[in-house]
Formats: sequence, C-alpha cells, structure tokens
Amino acid sequence: MRRFFFACTVMLSAMVLFSSCLGDDDDDETVYPDDAAITSFTLGTLKQYCTKKDRNGNDSTYVVAVTGSNYKMYIDQVNRLIYNPDSLPYGTDAAHVVCNVTSKNSGTILLKSMTSDSVAWYNSSDSIDFTQPRNMIVFSANGKHRTDYTVQLNVRKEVPDSFVWHQSYSLDAFADAKGLKAVHFNDRIFAFVSDGDNGMIFSTDEDDIDWQMVPWNLESPIPAKAYENVVVMGDQMYMYAYNLILRTTDGVEWEKSANADIEQLVAASRSVLYARSHDGNLLASADGGATWKRETLDSDASLLPTSEISYCLVPSRVNKSVESILLIGNRSVAEYDTDTQAYVWSKVFDPDNDMPWMYVSYFDMPSLALPRLASLTAVPYADGIIAVGGQGVGACEVPAFQQIYYSADGGIYWRENKKFYLPEGMISNDTFTMTAGCDDSLWLICGGSGQVWKGRLSGGSPVKKAFTE
Repeated sequence: MRRFFFACTVMLSAMVLFSSCLGDDDDDETVYPDDAAITSFTLGTLKQYCTKKDRNGNDSTYVVAVTGSNYKMYIDQVNRLIYNPDSLPYGTDAAHVVCNVTSKNSGTILLKSMTSDSVAWYNSSDSIDFTQPRNMIVFSANGKHRTDYTVQLNVRKEVPDSFVWHQSYSLDAFADAKGLKAVHFNDRIFAFVSDGDNGMIFSTDEDDIDWQMVPWNLESPIPAKAYENVVVMGDQMYMYAYNLILRTTDGVEWEKSANADIEQLVAASRSVLYARSHDGNLLASADGGATWKRETLDSDASLLPTSEISYCLVPSRVNKSVESILLIGNRSVAEYDTDTQAYVWSKVFDPDNDMPWMYVSYFDMPSLALPRLASLTAVPYADGIIAVGGQGVGACEVPAFQQIYYSADGGIYWRENKKFYLPEGMISNDTFTMTAGCDDSLWLICGGSGQVWKGRLSGGSPVKKAFTE
C-alpha cells in the first residue's frame, strides 16, 4: 500500500510542479477544477475465438471481430461500478481489451495492478486484462480529489444455443418415491410425491433452491395417487382427492371447489378442467369441477391414454383467445401389451367454437411417433414440446432415458434434437418427472437417486409463461 501512495504522491507532485511552471505570470492565475469522475467508457474492437467442426469432424478455431462499442458500458456513479449489462459473446478475449475512457475536466486516470497495490497511467492504446474485475482511479485536475471505480467486463460463459445442466439438489423423499409429478405454479416448483401409501408435497423457489415439505391444511391425509390428479389452471392449482375437487391459490392452503365423481383429473386450459370418466371418456368442467360434460372425440375413446399422462397448453400465436391443448400418455399395459408408442390427442380451444379432440395417428410414419416410455413426461419448451421417459413399456424396447424427444409442430411428430440432451451423471429409476420453469429452465427429478437437475438453453427461445405443465 505504501508503494501505491508513493506513486500517487510522485504523480501529484509532478502535476503541481507543472502548474507552478505555467504560473510565472502573477497576473495569470490558473484555477483547476476538483471534480474526479469517469464520464464515459467505450470498448474498442475485440476478438472472439469460435470453434467449428471441419470436414473431418475435428475442432477448428477461427477468430471473429467483435465491435465493442455495440456493448454499452454502464457507469454507476453512486456505487462506483462500471459494467456492461449485455454480456459479450461467448469466447470473447477479455484478457486483451482496448478501451477509451474519459474523465471529467481531463482528470488523471490510473489503473491498479491485478497482483499488487501499484498503479499505472491509463493509456487508450494499451490492452487491459479484464478477466477479473479491475480497479480504476481518477484524480481531479487539481490533484486534491480521488474516486475509485470497479470495472467488470461480462462475457457469456455458455455456448449460445447450448443446453447446460446443473445438479442442484438431492432429496431422500425423491429417492424413495413410488410416484412423482412436478409442476410450475406461483413462481415456484412443486413436487407431488407418493411413497406408495401416502402423498407428500415439496416446493422450492426457482432461484434460491431449498426444497421444503409443504404443510397440509386438511384433515384427511394427502392420498397416494394425488400426484396423478394435479393440474394448473391460470392462477389456481387443482387436485382431485376423496371425490373432491380441491384448489389452492398459493400451493399451501387448499379448499374444496366441488364434489366430483371422476376417474382422474388430467388437464386444464386457461378456464376449463378436463378429466377421465369411469367409463373411459373425456369430460370437461368450466365451473371448477361442479358440473361436467362429455367431450367430443374424433376417434374411439379406447385410444385415450390412461397412465403417464401429461398435458401441454400452447397459446395461439395469432389469436390470444385461442389455445391448443395436448394430452399425451400411455394406455394400460394389462389391456394393450403390444403398444409401442404413446398416445397423443389435440384440441383447439376456441370460446366461440367447440372443437372436438383429435387423435394423432402415426399409421403411415411410426418412426415419428413418441415411444411408449415409463414415467413419460412432456412439457412445452423452446417453441416446441419436449418429452422424456424411462424404460420402454410393453412391446416398446427403447432403453431408459435414451434421449430427449422434441416436437416442433405441436406434438404431432417427434424427432431427436441434438440441441437437447440429458445430463451426464443423471441416475434415475422408472419413477421420474420433469417440468419447465418461467426462467427458461427445465427441471428433472429422479427417483432412486433423488437427484434434481436444473437445465437451461443458453440463448434459446424463452419459455412461454402461459404454457401449463
């Protein structure tokens, strides 16, 4: 620290001496301002190192020029911080940065060393290493005042359009689960868990991940099959239990919405609940489950899924009052042991036109069908639908968690998209669930290991918040 003040003293002495030499004429007194502030900070041209595959499949590196002035540097004069809100592209060389910095009234600008207290004159033609935050010091023109700034150069740490996973948690209740379902609701992730005899609910904030058991406020315990009967409709979450439709606005306090005699609560639009009836048909309720009407199907009801059911709500891009609802799942193994594919149904919900549910047939193109997988889960993501599942069920011989399946056409055709992949190190048995958060994130909860993985597509299309699990 003494070296720092010594260097400053020498420089300030030189400034005073210089001003004295200019002041030989007693009638010409020069007054120097006492402002000490950085007023602008502009990046010069930077180098971005990119990698691509050559024709032999080997990585090849090339350099791209990045116009630094396109990335505005914000100067926070209150907290003395200088930074770029929009991160520079992945691969930008932050170790050799040329920048143009100006100070008020031409104050003196110094740059502190990264390894000691020594300082050096700032020079606009010299490159600066910004791989870590740097300290810049500005002295007023009269040498009496000083201001210290921290400069931080933000560079993307993930390859654009690449998917990155992080293991965020492990929980014994998830490891021992016999049934799982995760939903995004009220800016939180809720996990409905069955241990085979009873149900449990856990929740966590999307950012500050800390799973906690949600207290249950009703007298009757949470049934073991509750995880199969949970849907989200707008700002309310619904559950079917004990011949009751229950609802909550916060995920904690549940109340009775209606009496109901249904087989399973399976889906919801923004204003309608959908359920399976005891005789295998599809029902709809527009009054919170108080009354139900039978839905119109374009094919036989025996083609409806009865297990591993997911639903996806996809808003129309051209009409905000219209939305598509997808119902995806498997049929009973006991009755249909030769099935190799999942069953997909679609309905366009239009308040002015009651459209029938349409069965998606893969008779002509079975290779584009979604396989029949254990714990099959589908969620909207990145302008499409993604689906993941465990071991193939019945006649389906697909290995467990072989890949992520992606549909870009609203759940009709399913293909592998190499942009999406399951995390390396993921361990799960056939008890599994997945959901999407509102921050472009995907959540995987794994039975057997209890692992929780959170992934995100860097630079990808944001998840539409109107989508429902």
